[in-house]
Amino acid sequence: MKTVLKTAAVWLILLTGASYTTFSQAKIKKLIWSEEFNYKGLPNPKKWGYETGFVRNSEKQYYTKDRLENAEVKGGNLIISSIKEDYQGAAYTSASINTLGKQSFEGNIRVEIKAKLPAGKGIWPALWMMGTNVNQVGWPKCVEFDIMEFVGHTENTVYANLHWWDSASTQSNKKSSQGNNMNFSDLHTNYHVYGLERRGDSIKVFVDNQVYLSVKAPETAFSNSFKDPLYLLINTAVGGEWGGPIDDSIFPQKYYVDYVRVFRLE
Repeated sequence: MKTVLKTAAVWLILLTGASYTTFSQAKIKKLIWSEEFNYKGLPNPKKWGYETGFVRNSEKQYYTKDRLENAEVKGGNLIISSIKEDYQGAAYTSASINTLGKQSFEGNIRVEIKAKLPAGKGIWPALWMMGTNVNQVGWPKCVEFDIMEFVGHTENTVYANLHWWDSASTQSNKKSSQGNNMNFSDLHTNYHVYGLERRGDSIKVFVDNQVYLSVKAPETAFSNSFKDPLYLLINTAVGGEWGGPIDDSIFPQKYYVDYVRVFRLE
């Protein structure tokens, strides 16, 4: 059942040996956008577009468009299926959907995504956001806020990573990054709520309301990049620079997304 969490307390919780802040949702003002996936067929084209082909990170999958085998809504879930098959010169297919050009998220927001993850070496599902100015200023000036990444070669661990352009960076592309991770024993059997809160130029990333990454934009970041409108991406990659070697025996793998909800914060 799809229910909105309404915790109204603040405390510290001990989890796998580390302390994580659990923060209040009492200041959520209103739901401004949602996708409940309560229909059947392809993802709603009024809400979702696709990345297609070979996109980034030397990944091995071909991202398909309008193909039920890779992105289907049924049973109250979006299901992204990663398949071992010969397709358009690739040995694997998967899907990457996003809201670019269809829905952007401005100002103080809270994003919640309830999902159950695929598993196995070579699998790399993600929930993330980037600036809608990506085609104008490029990456990393557009910022990249990775709400959740899982890589199958590292079991029971999810990652949050923020990437941005920073004049103080020593890298050639001026990228700066900050990240953290959390451990769970049931990522592939149970749903968790992955999310992000933005207030002004500060970002907090959480799982099940437990904050494990908090970053305020440094003065050296690209102007207003932490405040600019964002769009949402949901995908599963196969292999690539972080996904690593692929175990072909794991396929097919399915990534279940129960809902996406975006709230305006006071």
